[in-house]
Amino acid sequence: MATRPLRESAVTRSRPALLRSKMFWVGLLYLSEGFPLGFFYDIFPVHFRQQGVELWEIGFMSLLGLAWTLKFLWAPAVDHYRHHRRWMVSVDLAMGMVLLAFAVLGEFGPWAWFAVGAFTLLSATNDIAIDGYTIELLEKRELGLANGIRIGMYRVGMLLAGFVLILSDWLGWAGTYLSAAGLFLLMAAER
Repeated sequence: MATRPLRESAVTRSRPALLRSKMFWVGLLYLSEGFPLGFFYDIFPVHFRQQGVELWEIGFMSLLGLAWTLKFLWAPAVDHYRHHRRWMVSVDLAMGMVLLAFAVLGEFGPWAWFAVGAFTLLSATNDIAIDGYTIELLEKRELGLANGIRIGMYRVGMLLAGFVLILSDWLGWAGTYLSAAGLFLLMAAER
């Protein structure tokens, strides 16, 4: 099994009860699952519009969001190889690298289409890994409560992207992308 069993070791018992709670970790996982979707729909369009990208091109960009719809095509491969935590860490770091590229390169160009496409593919893969990990982590009796937490925290993650957008007024776009890349680094470390 790919998940580490939750053993009651001396180290585990010394942690606060909140950090030992499976539901706390489920909430954090789904917050980190909702954040990239919010980023895609909130931040990229605003930044691109400020760069002078035409509205029709920004609308066309939404087709790159098909990765979330088509993730069922590669979900069996992710589940076959298990190691969901490794998948989550890897794609969080890769999404952070994509945002770092936006911070450094700044200007919109053809590379941006590939970067956004990679971001959505990585995010969809992260969704698969988080869902698989959560299913393995929880017992059947915990699924109802976990589902409510999942949905709520997913929405909070989407709202977090809106907060990051607000930062663009103070930090500029490079600072905004660096901040978001830092969040992905934190998400990877939390795994």
